[in-house]
Amino acid sequence: AYVTKPGWLAPPPCVSPRGAITLVTQCSLDRLPSVRAQLAAWRGPASVALYIEAEPGSAAALAEESWLRGELREAPELASELSLSLLYRTPPPEPPPAPGSAEADALLYPVNALRNLALQQARTELVFLLDADFVPSANLRRELHADPRLLEQLASSRTALVVPAFEVDARQPLPRQQASLAALAHASPPLASGFHVGHFPAGHAPTDFGRWFGAVAPYEVGFEEYYEPYVVVSRKWVPKYDERFRGYGMNKVAHLYAT
Repeated sequence: AYVTKPGWLAPPPCVSPRGAITLVTQCSLDRLPSVRAQLAAWRGPASVALYIEAEPGSAAALAEESWLRGELREAPELASELSLSLLYRTPPPEPPPAPGSAEADALLYPVNALRNLALQQARTELVFLLDADFVPSANLRRELHADPRLLEQLASSRTALVVPAFEVDARQPLPRQQASLAALAHASPPLASGFHVGHFPAGHAPTDFGRWFGAVAPYEVGFEEYYEPYVVVSRKWVPKYDERFRGYGMNKVAHLYAT
């Protein structure tokens, strides 16, 4: 069980330009540095749902809210277009539930409840559905806005734009351009690869990373079972996330299949 506080931090009222895209993500408090890096790269509208693992109004929750305000004061430029919502844990049952029981599962990280909360607070028609530990490439938002025909297609049809996801050797600085990423991927041994291709290739293989490295324009890919890309899509086609999924595993697969 949980309690939500939508729009705990909301940007000033404004009229979003046609074709604006809101980055939608969620995280726990310990992942906030990752989200800050993500928003610094995105530099645009964002809706973030953050999990406070404490009861609303408790001393622990108030302390975490105070710390969060301090973090935002350090980076006011990130908050200018940020809608930040909070989801709190409610008291666990007494006695503590047995491990593996339905009651214990209900205490796992409420990933899809957070995703729904962030999606509900997005203020634009187009949304970029992304996990917290990914950093957008340099100029991604600008390049998307430079193609109004693509944005119109996304807004008026069930088309989704797949944004390829990669993981990079931790010893390397994050590449910000396609060419620098390609150099890492083609190094020997490779220093970058498509996300999870080593242990769950079905999740992103349809993206066709090899083709992407040579692409200069969007290309069509088909949906395949277990595909779970990160996408830009019109929110009117996005179903609610199934909140029975908690913790980790297969939640994006099910949602992308429904989308």
